[in-house]
Amino acid sequence: MSDQVPADARRRLALVTGVAGQDGRHLTARLLKAGYLVHGTVRPSGETRPTALASSEALVIHHLDLEHPSAYANLIATLKPDEVYNLGGMSSVAASFADPETAWRTSADAVEAMLEAVRRHTPGTRFYQSSSSEMFGTIPGQDARHDADAPLRPQSPYAAAKAAAHLLCGAYRRAFHLRIACGILFNHESSFRPSTFLTRKVVDHLRALQAATPRTRRTMAPLAMGNMAAKRDWGFAPDYVDGMVRIMNQIEVRSAILGHPPEEDIGANYRDYVLGTGTAHAVWELVDRAYTLAGFPLEWDRTDQESEWSARLEGTATVAVVVDPQLLRPADPATIVADPSRATAELAWQPRIGLDPFLREMLEAEADG
Repeated sequence: MSDQVPADARRRLALVTGVAGQDGRHLTARLLKAGYLVHGTVRPSGETRPTALASSEALVIHHLDLEHPSAYANLIATLKPDEVYNLGGMSSVAASFADPETAWRTSADAVEAMLEAVRRHTPGTRFYQSSSSEMFGTIPGQDARHDADAPLRPQSPYAAAKAAAHLLCGAYRRAFHLRIACGILFNHESSFRPSTFLTRKVVDHLRALQAATPRTRRTMAPLAMGNMAAKRDWGFAPDYVDGMVRIMNQIEVRSAILGHPPEEDIGANYRDYVLGTGTAHAVWELVDRAYTLAGFPLEWDRTDQESEWSARLEGTATVAVVVDPQLLRPADPATIVADPSRATAELAWQPRIGLDPFLREMLEAEADG
C-alpha cells in the first residue's frame, strides 16, 4: 500500500515533537519524502538536526523544552500546522520513578498546553498523540492482551502521565470536536533505540563481542539480564511509523480500505488504535536470536529456577548470558501482547512479525558504524 498521505501533501506542514528520537527520525524521513515541510522540536541541549536528516532544507528545527509547555503552545499558534505528531516527552519508566515531576510535565502538562493551542488557534489541525501500552498496566502474574478499549491501570509515573494525556485527548476530541487520534504503541525497535532499552543493551554487548579477540571473549563479563521468561510483543519501528501515518489520515484510509465514501472530517469520526504485532516472544528467545544472528549461537541452561538461567557460547565453557537478581521484578506479568485487530481491519496495517526484522537492522546498522 502507498504511504497514505493526502493528495495535497506537498503543501502540508507537519510539526513533529521529539524529532531526534527513534520514532521522530523514522517519521520525519517519511514525511519529507512525501513532500511535507516539517518543523521538528529537540531539547535545547539536543542535536541541531538529526544526522540522518541533515541534508533536508524542508526540515526546520526548534530547540524547545517540554518542561516549559507554553513555548510549544506558542509554536502551534504561530505555525498553525496541518498536522501535529506529539512524540516527545520522557520515555523511560525507570527515569519516571526517579523524577516523576518531569515525567508529568513533559508527558501530561505539555499535551494539555498543545491541545489548548490547537483548540484556540488552529482547530482544523489533525493531532496525533503517541500513547503507550504502559498505560494499561497489568495484574501481577497474569497474562495481558490489550486492545484500544482495555482498562487503564498505570503503574509508574510515566504510565500515569501518559494515561492522563490519553484521557485528555479523548475529552478534547469529544468536547471541542477536534481531530485528535491516539496510537497506543507496544514495543517497537530499530537502530535508533537509545542504550537504555533492552534491545539496544543486547546489541551493544554483541558489538563488543564481535570486536573482541577470541582470547578476550573468554574473559568478558557475561550479558546480565532480568526476567528472561517474560514474554513481550516486539515489532519493527518503521512499521509503527506507518501505523501513525494511517491513524493520522484515518478518514481517507478507512474509506479506501473499507470501500465506502469518506466520513465527515470531524472529531467524532476519529478513533484510537493499538499498534502491536499480536505475538509474544520470551526475553530469552530475543537474546538467543540476537546472538545467533551475530554469529554467536548459544547453549542454554534453563532450569526450573528462572533466576538461575544462563547460556554459554556454543561448544565452549564461556558463560555468555546470566540473570542478575537486581534486575528481576517479581511483579512482572508473564505475557503482555497487543490486540491490533482494529488497525488491521480498518487501516490495513500489517506489521512484520518476528524478531529478525529489527534485530537484523540493529546489528547491521551497528556493524556499519
